[in-house]
Amino acid sequence: MNWFVGFWLAGLIALLAYRLRLLTVGGAWAAVVTGVSVFGAGGVWASVPLVGFFFTSSLLPRMLGRPHTTEQRTATQVLANGLAPTLCCWGSVLFPAHSEAFWLGYLASVAAATADTWATEFGTRFGNPVWHITTRRRIPAGESGGVSWQGTLAGVGGACLVSFGGQPLLQAWAPLALAAALGTGGMGLDSLLGATVQARYRCKQCATTTERPVCCGVPAPRIGGRHGVDNNAVNALSTLATAAAGIALGSL
Repeated sequence: MNWFVGFWLAGLIALLAYRLRLLTVGGAWAAVVTGVSVFGAGGVWASVPLVGFFFTSSLLPRMLGRPHTTEQRTATQVLANGLAPTLCCWGSVLFPAHSEAFWLGYLASVAAATADTWATEFGTRFGNPVWHITTRRRIPAGESGGVSWQGTLAGVGGACLVSFGGQPLLQAWAPLALAAALGTGGMGLDSLLGATVQARYRCKQCATTTERPVCCGVPAPRIGGRHGVDNNAVNALSTLATAAAGIALGSL
């Protein structure tokens, strides 16, 4: 019954998000797959953290006065943050003896995605000063690898909100606190990967550093990072690593 209800609820939420121009058609279908997996495996309480992450990450730019940064999320963007939680949910179904470990990984991965999004949005809007995580030099707010105390504090708050919002899944406070801590660590890993392996480009027209290979309508030469490693890849790697850490610690 959970799977049937999950399909209709996930479909309604995805349709609403599509009508609000938060998701593309492909993004809506990817959200349905993720939503059905989460609701089918854990019911409504498992869905609360993920729904909270999705709507806050989609609406925060508008709430913080940066509506021009809001774009419809594609299937790739949805799965970049949704793949790890989806795999954890299926793990809890396929390996019920280790379900608690998989739910810890699930909460940790959603907490990491939330923390990274909140840190990015609050750091870009309010961060001053912003430091590069590896070189410690001052950089413009919003640049990959940048950290600020304002963004970090917001990220920790997001990780805690999501983790403790999933209290019915783990019940005890110690694993919930561990999920929040892992989510915070995942946020740091995301920043580290963004500073080291994510591809960075410099626009020939406006001379700004960007994550996009095309800027101002012309190709921008790569000045750092690995070819083909974009923000989606970094998000996927950090959430998968956080989920794996949660599963491993939950299995001890």
